[in-house]
Amino acid sequence: MKRTILLFACAVCLALPAAYSQKAPSGLAARLTSTNFQFPLSNKWLGAEFQSGAEIEYIHSFGNVLSLGVPLRLGRADFPLNDQGAFRNTSMLSLDATLQLKYFRPRSFIYPYLYAGIGGVSQDMDDYYLSAPLGLGLNFRLANNTYLSTKAEYRLGFKDLRDDIMLGAGIMLKFGEAEEKPAPISDRDGDGVPDAIDRCPDVPGLAIHYGCPDTDGDGIPDQQDDCPTEPGTAATRGCPDRDGDGIADKDDDCPDEAGPIATRGCPDRDGDGIADKNDDCPDQAGPAALKGCPDRDGDGIVDKDDDCPDQAGPVALRGCPDRDGDGVADRLDKCPDTPGPASNNGCPVIAQEDKAVLDLAVKNVQFETGKASLLSASFPVLDQVADLMRKYPDYKLRISGHTDSIGEAPANQKLSESRAKTCYDYLVAKGIAPSRMLHEGFGESKPIADNRYKDGRDKNRRVEFELYLD
Repeated sequence: MKRTILLFACAVCLALPAAYSQKAPSGLAARLTSTNFQFPLSNKWLGAEFQSGAEIEYIHSFGNVLSLGVPLRLGRADFPLNDQGAFRNTSMLSLDATLQLKYFRPRSFIYPYLYAGIGGVSQDMDDYYLSAPLGLGLNFRLANNTYLSTKAEYRLGFKDLRDDIMLGAGIMLKFGEAEEKPAPISDRDGDGVPDAIDRCPDVPGLAIHYGCPDTDGDGIPDQQDDCPTEPGTAATRGCPDRDGDGIADKDDDCPDEAGPIATRGCPDRDGDGIADKNDDCPDQAGPAALKGCPDRDGDGIVDKDDDCPDQAGPVALRGCPDRDGDGVADRLDKCPDTPGPASNNGCPVIAQEDKAVLDLAVKNVQFETGKASLLSASFPVLDQVADLMRKYPDYKLRISGHTDSIGEAPANQKLSESRAKTCYDYLVAKGIAPSRMLHEGFGESKPIADNRYKDGRDKNRRVEFELYLD
């Protein structure tokens, strides 16, 4: 019975290629193989050896997606006799019929495929078994119709035949692979110039102009000719120049009166008495002292060089005003109504005695232990900080809370934020605009002294006050 089934499978394998071989491309592959029947045994397959063999496979393609494969394999294998690791080394012969699902394009460098089928396996030409091969293959183009062919297979054995795995690699030759036909030469406009090099593929033209027309016959193709219906010269991009001044009539404001290129062919367009070639503003009337350019604000600086053309200002500030007279233009002055040096962005520098007030505040703003409630002794110090905010109206205030390292860090962080917020609220109550202040807490992250000692911890418990400019 087994031999009957095997012979029937062989007949099917041989008949199918013949049935479809009339015009379809085919291939022939030769591979070296390695087979392992011990792999499915628990804890045994890692140490098992693969046995070598050889395979010849006929492949018949039904297109770029489906193929029929008929591999004939001969080799040796270790056939397990039981589950305790006993095996018998014997010769093996198999013949399969498989359907291959592939992704193939002519002239492609690589194409993969999946396959499945039915086959017969013989041991020593004596015992015959049915099995089902399942696998994956990869073919790599080496030359025209020649491929490096690799495959990996898992074979399901029926009845007494154990499952096995097989690896193979070799060469495949394809016969009848379709040759690429050259694409027909396209010439949509019929001018004899192929579209591939025709710069005007939809308009008939001349080969000397790469297929583009030259309507006026001046030797300049229309797509480069600014005046395609009027003959001209290359110097004027194909346009006429009646006055011969080198400026095309279409660009010449005075096409019948010669003039320099710099003045578009006209001697004095703005009528300010200054030759246009010497006029820095040929389209705007201006005095000779300013080389023909206007000065709207009358500060002696021409508008094109004046950073503030509608507001009079000194030359030193490029024509921009300086309300507080500190030498810093208002547009760059962070304190335009309060004199200050340029090194401080035009703002007054904070006096040393006022900086001392801020240093005093760091040491004397005190809170109840472990709380954000101010001690009454802190009020006069914060009142002095409020006075500084009124004295320096252009400055803003940054309030930063800090703690020592006693206690948990999250609690210290929250306490530092609350203490900074308490100082902020006090100053708001004293009339300082909230928009001029910000408050933040840093917990124990920025110590200024050693937290191991009491003096250090006292210094680290602080609220800092910093005046700054935006």
